[in-house]
Amino acid sequence: MKKARHIRAKSFRCARVFAATWIAGAVLILTLGTRATNDPDPKAVDPVVAKAQDRMERFVEEFGTMRCDESIRQEKLKNNGNVEYHQETVYDSFVLIHFEEGKIRVFEQHREELLPHHPLAKPLVSTHGFSTLAIIFHPYYAPSFRFSRLDDDSVDGKNLARIHFEHVPGRPSPALYQKFVGDQPIDFSGTAWIDPADGSIHRIVADAGSSLKDMGLKDLRAELMYGAVTLDDESDPRWLPVSATVDLETPRQHWRNIHHFSDYRKYRAAVRLDQGAQP
Repeated sequence: MKKARHIRAKSFRCARVFAATWIAGAVLILTLGTRATNDPDPKAVDPVVAKAQDRMERFVEEFGTMRCDESIRQEKLKNNGNVEYHQETVYDSFVLIHFEEGKIRVFEQHREELLPHHPLAKPLVSTHGFSTLAIIFHPYYAPSFRFSRLDDDSVDGKNLARIHFEHVPGRPSPALYQKFVGDQPIDFSGTAWIDPADGSIHRIVADAGSSLKDMGLKDLRAELMYGAVTLDDESDPRWLPVSATVDLETPRQHWRNIHHFSDYRKYRAAVRLDQGAQP
């Protein structure tokens, strides 16, 4: 790997998966749109979902001031599932989140820290923004998803509630598939493993199913893992994304990107005031 200082910055109004061709970059950036109408009856909301929604409001506030090292392994897979070729890159990444005109805006920046010694001149998929996939549990999107309780699951000796989620067609979505001809909402569905005590999300598995079939995609899947992370200047751990695995398939091609998030720290900006000459 070699050092690099190239900065990529993106500002988006809504979540996007971008693919100009079947082999071009795919990017998912997650944020919130306007609040959907016809909010569900709060009394009908599962208590675990309600706790996850409260937790997600805090996550948006906290994660919007964080930066981390993000290592990405981009893979092209063979039909038998083995890796045909791959490359790895490390980024210094941060996401700024703020409210504007009743919406949440996301500004994402990636600075390439370590590049492959010999970058591949072959097609790979570029994915960013999956660390915020849990935003589907934000209260703004409550009317856009159906939530149902599944049987609980024991993970590492801890009892977790399993919540199935399914996007309501026609409702605002935090994820869009973008082509040159316009945007199409992604009807993500899947399962979240949530601590029923505090609403912390431990794992999310999401699948676009056949919603992108008319775009020539066979499937888009994502798996997010979360864990306790203690910052250098804090004693209490925060619950943050630790990894994301994204699979994108067409009828003939299969790509997989594996993200690892580490070295979390607070984002700080330095400002220098030049007083200039005194009158």
